[in-house]
Amino acid sequence: MASNFIENTKNAQAKPYVIMVSLDGFRHDYAEKYKAANLLDMAKNGARAKMLLPSFPSKTFPNHYTLATGLYPSKHGIVANSFFDTKIKKRYSIGNRNAVEDGGWYGGVPLWNLAQLQGMVSASYFWVGSEANINGLHPKYYYKYDKKTPYEFRVKRVMEWLQLPEKDRPHMVTLYFSLVDTQGHKFGPESDEVSKAVAFVDKQIGALRKGIQQSGLPVYLIVTSDHGMTPVSKFINIHDFVSVDNENFLGGPVGMIYTDSEDQKNSLLNVLTKQSHFASYTKESVPDYLNFKNNPRIGDIVLIAEPPYTLINSAAKKEDLAKAEGTHGYDPYRYTDMGGIFYVEGPSIAKGTSVAEVENINVYPFVAHLLGLDILTPIDGNLEKLLPLLQSAD
Repeated sequence: MASNFIENTKNAQAKPYVIMVSLDGFRHDYAEKYKAANLLDMAKNGARAKMLLPSFPSKTFPNHYTLATGLYPSKHGIVANSFFDTKIKKRYSIGNRNAVEDGGWYGGVPLWNLAQLQGMVSASYFWVGSEANINGLHPKYYYKYDKKTPYEFRVKRVMEWLQLPEKDRPHMVTLYFSLVDTQGHKFGPESDEVSKAVAFVDKQIGALRKGIQQSGLPVYLIVTSDHGMTPVSKFINIHDFVSVDNENFLGGPVGMIYTDSEDQKNSLLNVLTKQSHFASYTKESVPDYLNFKNNPRIGDIVLIAEPPYTLINSAAKKEDLAKAEGTHGYDPYRYTDMGGIFYVEGPSIAKGTSVAEVENINVYPFVAHLLGLDILTPIDGNLEKLLPLLQSAD
């Protein structure tokens, strides 16, 4: 669908294009492990980061929006896939369309808005935040998320956007594929199903690369991911230790508990800190390196599990619960399985170059630089981290 009346200014029309693709759950080593020919070719003809470090927690919504804003989740506000805002007493959840489309939840200036505020058309074939009216703007072209939309159709539409008249043609485009993450959860990262999913999305990247080449336009193609994936096999049921209403508990590799009082918080912590295979913190005492504090949306108690454990709160017996084979969300600074990917090719990329580990907050200033956009508000990312991927004359 189209929104806003923006057209490219003459200045914007002279700028290059960026297509940023997210392969959800694509772990840093999958391209080599499962022989993703197009991604490996992008590393040769373009450049890469050996590992893209997600922000904590290494979950889908927080990290897609970090990629879009250059801010840690505690700054942009999407602190988990589901969370409660203790100030406004409202809940955000990825399955709640009203919340997902409500711009009030989203802080920062996402890339599509950064472009449009500077007279450059943007488009999104799915990305966290792209359906919401954030500070009065949507991408000019965007779609409401529908997992069932064929990937081939998404690629075709992106190519059609590049064929629009210059004044209407988007220079900042996002594209999203969920398949690798879905299969990783269901079957685990070492499975044949993940291997096939990698081959399938790599084929879509191949179609995209071919279309870009045929267009003759100066396009930077970025292929990235929000996080990796690790095998998961054991539950820690906090119901075995404490009594917490499920309304006030969010589980997974990272658990959050919203408490009613200091007394309740202290009493729960007194028990939880004595347990093994997970660490328990007050919101204020979460280690600084995780950049996960000082936000009313973060639980009063934050529980951080170690793989292969995941946190639940259930009266049912553990063996009665359906379990996933793979998951993510763990501390990305401690567990390399959480690492994602970053590949880029385009006009001024230094062929065959690479950098080691890079935090995903640094993608935003890099994309802004490629598009010649000014960064309008303070961010956590730093352009210097990815500059080595550019030819020195740039």
